[in-house]
Amino acid sequence: MFIRLFTYRLRVLLRNRSLLFWTFAFPVVLGLLFNLAFSDLDKIGTVEQSTVGIVSSSEENQERFEAVLKEIKQDDKVIFKSKEMTKKKAQNQLSNDKISGYFEIDNKNIELFVSKSDTQQTVLKEVLNQYLQNTDKVETLMATGQVQPQEVGQLLQQENYVKDGNGTGNFNLKSFYFFTLVGMTIMYGFMWGLRNANDQQANQSPEGLRLCLIPRNKLLVSTANMLASFVLFYVQTVLILLFYRFVYQVEFGDHWNYILLVCGLGAFTAISFGNLIGNALSKLDFQQKISIGISISMIMSFLAGMMGSQSIKYWIDVNLPFLGRINIVNLISESLYQLFYYQSLSPFYINLMWLAGFGVVFILLNYSFERKVQYDHL
Repeated sequence: MFIRLFTYRLRVLLRNRSLLFWTFAFPVVLGLLFNLAFSDLDKIGTVEQSTVGIVSSSEENQERFEAVLKEIKQDDKVIFKSKEMTKKKAQNQLSNDKISGYFEIDNKNIELFVSKSDTQQTVLKEVLNQYLQNTDKVETLMATGQVQPQEVGQLLQQENYVKDGNGTGNFNLKSFYFFTLVGMTIMYGFMWGLRNANDQQANQSPEGLRLCLIPRNKLLVSTANMLASFVLFYVQTVLILLFYRFVYQVEFGDHWNYILLVCGLGAFTAISFGNLIGNALSKLDFQQKISIGISISMIMSFLAGMMGSQSIKYWIDVNLPFLGRINIVNLISESLYQLFYYQSLSPFYINLMWLAGFGVVFILLNYSFERKVQYDHL
């Protein structure tokens, strides 16, 4: 019976042209626009050599950070030359476009100031972001006694900032934008979960009315529907990834086993989230729930840096990291980013646990809602 329910549901979903468009054709078309807009951002060689100002009140932190800047090279040539200066001079040179930006360094923090958002400034933001993340890790290790103070300089000056996981050593900005697009694409899987919830509710659709009358356990029906939508959406996601890689020439790195794992876990979480919207807002009609789901997805995509909002994402990563942790789009895009750039996979595993945690919570909430459903009459 389970196989029959699964097969039937799969056939029903495959006939839903509207959802097939929004979860498959739309990401492909949007990827084409991304490819046209960002095709010139895929090589760090497009970043010309420039000067960055250093306004420092901490000589020790300045030396560590400048050592990191010196490691950012193209063809053995340093991309960013650091120059120590006063804050007033740095502001004047920045306003006259004589420097790409300047860093304010003190005993507790490092801040980047830029006047525009070109490729050079984006790379500087990413370098600082990774540096601050690694600094936090080192401080945690020191607090637990796993790292001695004399080892801090050596750890912070490693080349993890500039070498990615596949050994190219490039800041592939085109890939960064596509990572956020993949995150949004997977989040759109909520539509399949929402469709499942709608078709299981007797007050929402004729299908739900019939399902409530069949002599079968509701959990069995719900599981078959969930599995059918997951299989369909996961296949869609893999095809989209392959299309991005081989048609749009987007670099994803070499960790395809982990990439497929992230996509599978993300698809499961997104579908469960859509199911939760349908169950929690059962009194609203389908289009209203779709609008709510799309709004949430777009807000998450914006905060993940998809729509030219890298500065907002950067601010969140530094000041409100928890907000990034509860953003499913950000968790997916960050996981792809970490697989591509980082040599250490520790941050990736943390994101994976957050994604899995959300999926489990959504499933439990869905179960709680569905087992309480009762109708006065059918």
